[in-house]
Amino acid sequence: MPSISWILYLLPVAAIALFRDLWAPDEPRYAMVAKWIYDHGEFLVLRRCGTLYPDKPPLVYWLAGLLGWLSAWSVPVMRLVSIVPMFGAAWFTTRFALLWLGPREARWAPLLFVGFALILWNAGRIALDPLLTFGCVGALYFAARPAADTRAAARDALLAGALLGIGMFAKGPVALVNTGLPLLAWRLFKLNAPGARAPRWSIAAALALAVAPVALWAVAASLQEPQLWRPLFFGQHLERAAKGTAHAGPPWQHLLELPLLLLPWSVPVAYGFVDGFRAWRARANGDAEQLALARIWLWATALLVFFSITPAKRELYLMCAYPAFALLGGRRIVFALQRGVVGAWAAAVPLGIFALLGLTLIVAGFAAEPLLASSPRFDDAEREYARILAAYPDVAWRSAISGAVLCVGAALSWRAWFARRLTSWASGVAVTWCVGSASVFALLLPVNDVIKSDRELAALLATQPGEPQEIPFYDTHPEGPRFYGAGPCVSAPVEELLDGGLEKRAEQAGPDFLAVAREARWRAKPQAERERFREIALIRVGSRELVVLGLASAAGSAR
Repeated sequence: MPSISWILYLLPVAAIALFRDLWAPDEPRYAMVAKWIYDHGEFLVLRRCGTLYPDKPPLVYWLAGLLGWLSAWSVPVMRLVSIVPMFGAAWFTTRFALLWLGPREARWAPLLFVGFALILWNAGRIALDPLLTFGCVGALYFAARPAADTRAAARDALLAGALLGIGMFAKGPVALVNTGLPLLAWRLFKLNAPGARAPRWSIAAALALAVAPVALWAVAASLQEPQLWRPLFFGQHLERAAKGTAHAGPPWQHLLELPLLLLPWSVPVAYGFVDGFRAWRARANGDAEQLALARIWLWATALLVFFSITPAKRELYLMCAYPAFALLGGRRIVFALQRGVVGAWAAAVPLGIFALLGLTLIVAGFAAEPLLASSPRFDDAEREYARILAAYPDVAWRSAISGAVLCVGAALSWRAWFARRLTSWASGVAVTWCVGSASVFALLLPVNDVIKSDRELAALLATQPGEPQEIPFYDTHPEGPRFYGAGPCVSAPVEELLDGGLEKRAEQAGPDFLAVAREARWRAKPQAERERFREIALIRVGSRELVVLGLASAAGSAR
């Protein structure tokens, strides 16, 4: 058995939630959409800084907004909308392991699931996919659980429908794919779980529970705002999936990304995937364990194939397959520990990565400043590092401490593997990743806020004189600054910078005029037109070089 419970992974997840601000592009948008709902009492029609937001159903925004409203808009509290569902999905992973594999796998599988790099990072963010995953995996569990009689089968069908409804209300029709494809694959290959069948009325009721809530909302929102009919009923799912213009990628993209996103457990998952394929090929033998492995493999494969075929590619699209990856990897770890043989690759990949990352953090902490100062190629990086040092003069020690935690954990785990204390080795990987990632998140994420957060930009805008009715943002995101109290920040068409729209806004606003633009876009404007404005400040937020603009004055340019 592992010497660490999967619940302890709340430590790094809490560190992600507590020690960093909202980071663009997605999280500030989600937070501001949620805040707008409760600031304006507009629950049916979602808006993004006043602009219509037809992209997704409202459940995550309702819940995140409620948490924010109750906590005076505390970002860590709002992130509970992802933390709670993700650990709920881990609990369902435990239930699947107990149902199909055994108690040992039920200890390892959720530990792998919450420790996967993709899951660990996204569990502490305001996001849609954790609640989607909870709903879809929960629905799949109750749909797959053998029922003792018709009454139990009907109850499980209704529970599956209700959980699928949560997934639908979180992210839309993709929930039907994440739950329906594995069920269809099991049926196609005659891998349905044994037990009593649910009566037809309960299946109809389950489908109603799944579809009716989000459908009723979509109709009500479209009646209130007719522009929503097309995006809600076609554009944001069928049309978007067919065109693949958002997050387009080649069919093999997920295969290239998965080894990194499944760290530190990529090797056992890969071996487990091979075991699952072999079990699927041998399913005609009727062995219970082989049938269970075949079901898990088919679950993972169905989703992997589907999201590889569709034009749009994003790592989060596969999140509902990660419990299946965890079950396959957990079963392989138990198998290896029972045989007393863990290959060198299984040991070297996670521990080598821990050691490399740890050494990099130790060296970078103390070597970054002299390296940047001695090379003219890194002028921008040197400037940003100076910003970090001004806010965190102890950044080198922060980096070294977090790196040392990873190195010490890797060394102890290596020692256990060489001594053939294999359970201690596997537990050491889990403990090192838990404590090491928690230390990295707690010590270094606040440092990254200096560059990645919109808070500094918001403070700068809030201290400017005047009371602008709108602060247009050109080719950059207004949600983060607005959430942090910068004022009425709104998105504006980037074409305005060149077609005279900026000048019209300035004339209407008068001395209250403020605007923010990406610097490259601003420099494309003719010099004579730029001279009518004052560059109040240049500021970097993430990868974006931004310029804050006001009307020209006798003081001239701030630069």
